[in-house]
Amino acid sequence: MGSKTDISALQGLIKTFFENIETYNSVKASFDGKMTQESYKGLLATTQQNLHTIEMQEQEQVKSVEELESQITQLGNKETELKEQLEHLCAQREEKTMVLNQSREILKKAQVEVAGLREEIQKIENTPRLSEEDVKVLGKMERLLEEDQNELSSFQFFG
Repeated sequence: MGSKTDISALQGLIKTFFENIETYNSVKASFDGKMTQESYKGLLATTQQNLHTIEMQEQEQVKSVEELESQITQLGNKETELKEQLEHLCAQREEKTMVLNQSREILKKAQVEVAGLREEIQKIENTPRLSEEDVKVLGKMERLLEEDQNELSSFQFFG
């Protein structure tokens, strides 16, 4: 029993150990939010690659949006042009309809006139005609009547 061991050296080592733990924890806490060089380089490279990919997608979307806007503008212009053409066609149709109605009225009048003339021709064709012999006889009779009239005019009743 007897001998007492000196633990003061051990106590110094333990004290230093716990102080080092405290310093380590303090330094480690100050490094929170910081990363190692290797992690930094990897994360930066990945993020830059993602940025490049997203920028390319963005450029494609810009082109797509611009192309769609251009197509919409062209469609709007075409729509306006077609509306103008439609209005022009409607005006032409109305004008042609008016001319058609006028032409129908003229046609009706012409048809009535044609029917009347055909009827007149039919009457003329159905009218009895004098033969050449009848005309000669009638001519002789006219001359005889003239001669008789001349004789009567030259006759003196009182005289």
